Amino acid sequence: MSQDPHQSPQRPDDQGSNPPPGQYPQGGSYPQGGSYPQGGPDPQGAPAYPTGSQYGSSPYPPPPPGYGGAPQQQKKNGMGIAALVLGILSLALVIFGGFPGVILGVLAIIFGAVGMSRAKKGRATNRGMAIAGLVLGVLGAIIGAVILFYAIRIAADCSDAVGPNASQAELDACIEDRVGG
Repeated sequence: MSQDPHQSPQRPDDQGSNPPPGQYPQGGSYPQGGSYPQGGPDPQGAPAYPTGSQYGSSPYPPPPPGYGGAPQQQKKNGMGIAALVLGILSLALVIFGGFPGVILGVLAIIFGAVGMSRAKKGRATNRGMAIAGLVLGVLGAIIGAVILFYAIRIAADCSDAVGPNASQAELDACIEDRVGG
């Protein structure tokens, strides 16, 4: 039968509790009741494991960062994520809806700036999302403002061209002519 070199050997007089390797008294005599010496060298001078006081409550040193142990808490940046989502929605709504896209663009700019500030101070990690949201928000706000400006200008020009007594159908026809052609 092959024995794992990392597993403690079993002895007939061992009552089911194995001491750590290096803590076996030499000569086959084991203390009764499962109490083994903690820390310090054994009677034969073999090296002992450190006591819990050296490493806190664990007899083993803590693992280096990134190698097991408790996972590190990731810092999150909800503002950066919100800026990115609002920036994307801003561009979509500017193309299809106009004015709501401008509002969302301005909100994306605000959230992106706050998210970048948090990332710069080390309280957040996703600075890239905050920057992307800020850029998309600026694009959405500018494009939306330009479209809104031209829409108001076209409506005002058509209102002047058809006169104050024109019907809504005549005003709509004028706007369609200017936008389409």
